[in-house]
Amino acid sequence: MNGESYDTLKWYLVRTKPRDETRVIRYFNLAGYSFLLPTFWKTSCAGKKKEKKPLFPGYVFIQLVLSEAYHKIHYTRGVSGFVRFGNMPTSVPEEIIEILKQKMRGDGTVKMYPASFVKGTSVIVTDGVLKGFEGVFLESLNDGHRIAILLKGLNSARVEVDRSFVSAVI
Repeated sequence: MNGESYDTLKWYLVRTKPRDETRVIRYFNLAGYSFLLPTFWKTSCAGKKKEKKPLFPGYVFIQLVLSEAYHKIHYTRGVSGFVRFGNMPTSVPEEIIEILKQKMRGDGTVKMYPASFVKGTSVIVTDGVLKGFEGVFLESLNDGHRIAILLKGLNSARVEVDRSFVSAVI
């Protein structure tokens, strides 16, 4: 035992099976548990379709009295187990839950702020048709979602890509 009380209402982190977060929260909702599944809006490669994606894929926060609900949650369809340190599940500090709640909007999404780059920063394209190409950041474009980069190896071609598809090279 780690000295933690399992007879009081606390937040825990549950690991789900791959892409089963929605199934798990549906059960938690029907069973009357408080839960958090922070999400964000991800734009497709073509930039035309937006879909909600979990901020922490494979994880759902749940508030419960562990001594009363451990087996119900642990054996829920779609649940892989509790996040634990040692043998027993470890609670999530209330401060972390409050920070997440403050960042979440009414639709459950968290605003993602794209990385800001300085002119000349080495970057790599991490998504889309140019995935894997390296380049140099040139400028942010007026719409705020796209940036211009100079690709290395393609006759230094200037291309415009979604800002979320690019990361700085470390």
